[in-house]
Amino acid sequence: MVNPRTRLSLVEYGAPVDLSRAIADSIGVDRTKAHGLLLEAGNRAASSLRLTYNPISVGAKGTRAIDFAGLIRLAPSLELEVAPKFLGLDDTDASWREDFFFLSTLSRHGRLLASERLSASGGTSRDLSTLIARSITSMYEARKRRPLRSYRRVREADFFIDGDPDPVELIFPSPDGFEQELIRFDRKNGWNGDIVAAAKELLPEVSDPSAASPLVRLIEDLSPQNVTANRRKPIPARHRAWKPLHELSIDVLGGLGLNYKQGQAHAPGYLVKTWRVWEDLLTVAARLGFGRSAAVPQQGYPLGTKIRTSTGAANKLSVYPDCVIEPYGTRPRMLLDAKYKGHVEKGQLRISEADIYEALAFSKATGCNLVALAYPAQPGNDLQPVGTCTVFEKALVDAVQIVGIQIESRRVSRVGGLRIFAANMAAGVTAAFV
Repeated sequence: MVNPRTRLSLVEYGAPVDLSRAIADSIGVDRTKAHGLLLEAGNRAASSLRLTYNPISVGAKGTRAIDFAGLIRLAPSLELEVAPKFLGLDDTDASWREDFFFLSTLSRHGRLLASERLSASGGTSRDLSTLIARSITSMYEARKRRPLRSYRRVREADFFIDGDPDPVELIFPSPDGFEQELIRFDRKNGWNGDIVAAAKELLPEVSDPSAASPLVRLIEDLSPQNVTANRRKPIPARHRAWKPLHELSIDVLGGLGLNYKQGQAHAPGYLVKTWRVWEDLLTVAARLGFGRSAAVPQQGYPLGTKIRTSTGAANKLSVYPDCVIEPYGTRPRMLLDAKYKGHVEKGQLRISEADIYEALAFSKATGCNLVALAYPAQPGNDLQPVGTCTVFEKALVDAVQIVGIQIESRRVSRVGGLRIFAANMAAGVTAAFV
């Protein structure tokens, strides 16, 4: 039976909200203790995401969250969800949670996102734990015809000699047979042990029977697993198709399963750096929309030289635009750079000066005069088709054209949403320079 929980909500970079009062009312603590729970959750988030600051601030005006999104446990029956600024919170339609999970898997498990197995439907639960459970079971079903097996050395007793028995055992066998050493090639190994452990970790968190039943079948299918996992040992190349599932299972065991362990510091929930999610979404979409060979991501281009005055040592100075789009047909050569913050946080829709200077550096290093700065569109009442590009500002410096584009990302988790996003984004970025 899943314990009922209270869930509080914030929007990344949103206005401060008085969560301390809500926490005090929910679990019967004073405001000082409520402040402490929020700051402690922020410290766990910082540790999980390797931030050098607490991304949750608590002040006189209320609580704010910056630079991250996800779900984190404040207390055994209390959760805090932080929605990315480009998805927002919608009390009438919780599909933003599915979009969030779908996009966050891009940073951690890009191959899962590309498979589009997390299709949305009206009757599908959008709870994060349930979605993770569906991911694990769907990936397992797709791979179980080619089991993840490995060799292991065991000692067994049997009257049928199948291995190397001790000569003494041949004369004086045990009641169970001849003790012998065998080499087994089966599914009992540390990798499958991690998958089973992750499924068991998720099971108490999943209230939807249609998601819990496949988890139970997976556990029964792979059990028993009593082999100690060695996570430093990579999965063999012949079983590389299992790697995404194993990596997702490791994340579950590391806290992604949302199980709260009171008194322990590691209960991060499911957290992501939002700028990384946005950057990875655009990279995958550029490859889908423009073609894998046309989109060149994160390649270094020489900009100049740095000279250390004390030693005279010279080092090459390089820049790394997110994506260079090579020309094809009538399409010109373009730069696509993901931008996440700085254009609307202060209430103004504009390209920041820092982004313009960086774009000029990219242009000089690559010899490309067309630079698109892609920002996530802010959620509003008017929902446009996913991937729709809106040019909000242009800058012209000599021959260099810089355009600021907002891209709609809501509903990307729907069936075919990623490919629609990619196609609309590619068309919109190209049209911005016409």
